[in-house]
Amino acid sequence: MINLKQREQKSNMGAQRPYLILILVLFVAAALFPYGLITDLSPRLNFLVNYVFGSQIAHVIAHFGLFVLMGSGILLLFPRLQRYFWPFAALMLLLAIGQEFLQIVTFKETISIFDEVLDLTVDMLGAATAFTILSAPPEN
Repeated sequence: MINLKQREQKSNMGAQRPYLILILVLFVAAALFPYGLITDLSPRLNFLVNYVFGSQIAHVIAHFGLFVLMGSGILLLFPRLQRYFWPFAALMLLLAIGQEFLQIVTFKETISIFDEVLDLTVDMLGAATAFTILSAPPEN
């Protein structure tokens, strides 16, 4: 039986949820945005992006970190997903494919299968890391 305090917390969570969903939507949109498109339009931003993410290792770390953060946000906003890996993984894979698709459509001139598979693999490792850290313990 749920006690009064737990019931109060659940009702408060519902009141905050629209703001959390808006924040998550904005974060996902920012994460999926093809920044390479902006670098084509702005020489200053191109210099900054190449300086920060010029190496392959920096690119990999950025993808990993992005999907750890995005996966964590989704798991915290929808705690029920913390018990079910495969639906969470499917959602994250969909977001990763969407990000790569937006990059290909907007600014990449050639498609390197190796690079795309590497990005998707790193994205899913980041999502799996978020799930491992935040997943609910199995019920007995």
